[in-house]
Amino acid sequence: MVADGRRAEFEAAFAVDGTWATLLYQADGYLLTEVWCESPELAQYRVKDFWNWHRNFESFRARFHVECERFENWVRADGIVKSEQLLGMYYEELGGEDESVLT
Repeated sequence: MVADGRRAEFEAAFAVDGTWATLLYQADGYLLTEVWCESPELAQYRVKDFWNWHRNFESFRARFHVECERFENWVRADGIVKSEQLLGMYYEELGGEDESVLT
């Protein structure tokens, strides 16, 4: 959940050219991030990152764990995000059977 009065900052951080995407674009296999507001009343957003292969995602997590922690600490300590919950990681079929992506 996004903190009261902080939606613009949250949306900027997760925008196509925002801090989160800038970090992810440094990794091999990153495709895109989708962000949408599921509940305006609750300021509840969903962030969905897409990767071309799960090993690229795992490599990113290992290589950039310090930067990811720094980003997490920033959005929490600065009061932009009140709470968050990982809903999971899964594969989506985009076309044929060899076109699955980690989301």
